[in-house]
Parts: sequence; structure tokens; C-alpha cells
Amino acid sequence: MSLLEMQLKLKETRINHKAKVKEVRDALDRDDIEKAKSLKEEVDEMKAEIDELADKVEKIEEENKEDEQEDEGNQISNGEGEQRMAQPFIPEPTNEETRAFQSYLETREIDGGALKTDSGFVVVPEEVVNEILKLKEKEFNLDQYVTVKSVGYGSGKYPVVRQSEVAALPQVDELEENPKLAVKPFFQLGYDIKTHRGYFLISREAIEDAAINVLAELKGWMARTIASTRNAAIVKAIKEGTPGEEGKTLKLETINATDIDGIKDAINLNLKPNYEHNVAIVSQTAFSELDKLKDSDGRYLLQEDIKEQSQKRLLGARVVVLPDEMIGTDAASTIIIGNLKDAIVLFDRSQYQAAWTNYMQFGESLMVAVRQDVRILDEKSAIVINFGGSGGVEG
Repeated sequence: MSLLEMQLKLKETRINHKAKVKEVRDALDRDDIEKAKSLKEEVDEMKAEIDELADKVEKIEEENKEDEQEDEGNQISNGEGEQRMAQPFIPEPTNEETRAFQSYLETREIDGGALKTDSGFVVVPEEVVNEILKLKEKEFNLDQYVTVKSVGYGSGKYPVVRQSEVAALPQVDELEENPKLAVKPFFQLGYDIKTHRGYFLISREAIEDAAINVLAELKGWMARTIASTRNAAIVKAIKEGTPGEEGKTLKLETINATDIDGIKDAINLNLKPNYEHNVAIVSQTAFSELDKLKDSDGRYLLQEDIKEQSQKRLLGARVVVLPDEMIGTDAASTIIIGNLKDAIVLFDRSQYQAAWTNYMQFGESLMVAVRQDVRILDEKSAIVINFGGSGGVEG
């Protein structure tokens, strides 16, 4: 049996297995125990056949992948195949839940025994999520500079520490009563998880006729989507502020600067000199302008990082360059700088969801949901500098 025949047989057996499982449940609902037992034996046999076929398909695909990689290596060594783009190797599913999820993507059938659902959506298995997050690291991620907290509920309060309010412990004589600290570094920061949804456009025909590996395509698409969704939410929180404690709105302070001295004063007088943890986020246009600025002694404002020659630093802060459109209006005159891990927290629901749905008149598409919330944690740990103008950072 060829690989294609085995893949088709595996898909067909999975569909029949799900139908047989439904028959078992129907028999149990009718209290027909004998019928259910008889059907259960068929279900177990089909499940064993699925596992055996899946193992064989996985083994053959692995062997084919190794052969392809060897052929590509030979072509490159012979000076051939220069126009071919190497495709990343994505391992096939290794556990029952992931296989059930791949089957759902291909057949639209939900295996209730292996997959979790939430509000009509199928919850993406942990193994798939881990692979998505690994792929996400290849994208540009602002979340690497902020604090990320995983939460298990849609809303609530999370005890957090404001580093700017951490006080030194007072000296106490032996056997004296412990004094009460003047500042409480812990406070309850509320969060309210938002759902972000989008369409992954891929039709049933594309899956069946073109033999597309829909799971691999979905993982790559979700990796880029999660990165973009988090980046946009972090920038929005910086620009607009977020709810804080007792109904207050927390927002980073915006300071106007018209020249190099103004930029230096804004940073030196408003940020802790914890240079190793400070990050300066600028747009491409802003970076281009900053990279040309020199002080009265002819020294460039941006300096090379002594540890990484390709990296620039702004008064000790690592410079991170974003596309202009990510920052929005006034991107050319905006510098976001400070210890963003202390300033911003991203609450991650740690649960991604998928569901097939109709997309206008073009047929079926896969709708995917990501759940998160971003809050200002400590508005004193970072600032926004508006240099060369007075318009602030309105989006």
C-alpha cells in the first residue's frame, strides 16, 4: 500500500471510528447495553487499526523527509537548487489528542473523547500550542520585553509588585515588634481577558485535492498571528493607558524633547539608571533620525553595544526598532523607553481555540481565537519621549 493510499485509509477509518462511537453513545442513551458492548468491540478494533496506520504513515513520512533533505543537500553541494527555499521540518503528531485535532481539521468531526471544547470552539492541544509558540519565536515579539503571566480564568485580580515602590527593610532591635512597612509593594491588578478572533482561509477542496498539511499551515499562521496580536495590544496599552486599581487609568508619562539635551534630561531624570534592563523602542523613521544625532563634542547619541556590534544603545538602553505602522501616528517622533518588564504585564489565557465556520460565499474557513489582556503594571518604570514636537503619542 502506497503512502497516499495509507493516508486516505487512515482518514476514512477515523471518520468511520467517530461514527461508530456515536452509535455506541446512542445505544447507551437507549439503555441497549448489549448493543453498546457489541459496538464497543468494533470501536476498539478500529482504534487499534488507526493507531497502527498512523504509526506506519508517520514512519514513512519521516523516511521521505530524510530522503528529501539528503537530496536537497546533494543539490546544494552540486551547485543546484539555489532558487529553492528550504522548508522547516514540522514533526507529525505524537499523541492521541494531537492526532484527534489533526483529524478535526481534516474532517470537521470532533472526537469528544480526545478533544476539549469551549463555547463551540475546539481547544488547541498543548502539544500543538507548544509547537506554535516555538515557531512564534522566529517572529518579532514585543512580549519578550514585558512580563507575561498565565492565568486560568477570564477575569480576576493578580497580586503584582511595583518595583518603584519596593522599600528597604528598617533596622529593628532584638525582640522589638516588627514595624509596618510604609509602602506596600504588592497590589491587586485586575485583568479582563479579551478574545481576538480571525479567519484562517483554507477550503475543504484545498485539503482534499491539494493534499495540504492543514495542521502545519495552521501552526505557522497562528505563530505569526499571536505575535502580531500581542505586539498590537502592547503598543495600544503604551499609547492609551489601561485601567489600574480603584478605577484609575494608568498611563506612561509623555515628555517633550526638542534636542539631544532634552532627550538626555528626559531619560536621566525620569528613569532609574538600571541600564541593563532598559529598552528603547523606536520606529524605523525615528531610528534613522536618532542615528544621525551628535552632541556638541561630535559623539553620536546612539552607541554600539560593546557585546554585540550590530546592536545600538541609547544612553545604556537596548534599542529595538519597529515598523512605523506598528507605532502609528507620530511614530517618527516617538521613543518608548524604560524597564518594560516592570512597566507592562500581559495576561495570557494560555488557551487557543479553533472552529470551522462559513466565510461569506467562499466556503468554509477556520476561525481561530486568542485570549489575552495587557495592563500597565508600573507607570513609573517607563516613559514616552516625543522629540521634535509636542503632539504626544496619539494613535
